[in-house]
Amino acid sequence: MSIELTSLNWALLFAAVFAVAFFYSSVGHGGATGYLAALAVLGIAPASAKVAVLVTNVLVASVALWRFWKAGHIDWKILLWFALASVPCAIWGSKIKISPHTYKLVLGSVLTVAGLVLMFRSRWQTDDLPVRNFFWPLALVIGAGLGFLAGLTGIGGGVFLSPLLYLFRWAKPKTTGGIAAGFIIVNSISGLIGAGWEKISHAGTLLWLTVPAVVGALLGTSLGARRWSSVTFSRVLAAVLIFAGGKLLLEACL
Repeated sequence: MSIELTSLNWALLFAAVFAVAFFYSSVGHGGATGYLAALAVLGIAPASAKVAVLVTNVLVASVALWRFWKAGHIDWKILLWFALASVPCAIWGSKIKISPHTYKLVLGSVLTVAGLVLMFRSRWQTDDLPVRNFFWPLALVIGAGLGFLAGLTGIGGGVFLSPLLYLFRWAKPKTTGGIAAGFIIVNSISGLIGAGWEKISHAGTLLWLTVPAVVGALLGTSLGARRWSSVTFSRVLAAVLIFAGGKLLLEACL
């Protein structure tokens, strides 16, 4: 797929992708909603960019997973239970099409509400907050639903999982970042499987977006995984969700 953009547009797009990867990866996210927003500003339809965004998502989330794992912020058992149900449902969801308006309205509302809840909770969020017992049957149900929604919308699903892990208190704040990163990887790969090799091989020049994205992720995760406090981590995550949700709602209303 060949995208006709000027040199200035490419420069702006690379800068935007770098910034998105930097902030999203710092909270364990791949940044799909941010990449789609940047592409939309330049007039590139989400459907045309879906495969390139998913590939970028996998790479950025892989960097995030590695950083959070090295910093000791990962719970493989929780990730496994969510992934078991999400993978087949993500493949299923990736084969279903919904109208752009419905997609933006539903996803935008969910992300905005989740971000506002997290912003309020960040006032008392600390690492000392007790973790509740993990309930795997509920995790399977949630994983199936989030996997389907991730496949349907063409993103990794970490923006859905992170707020739920916070609300159920199944993991420490930074550990949610590592779990979300792993969840994004398996669902993004499932989405690529659903898209098929033909679409992947024709992603074209947009695959160059992976370069500034990986650089941004390497820098962003060094802050999120090791240096930011739990309160800062929560607020950045909330800001990411509100930004992504607000962007989608604005597009749905225009």
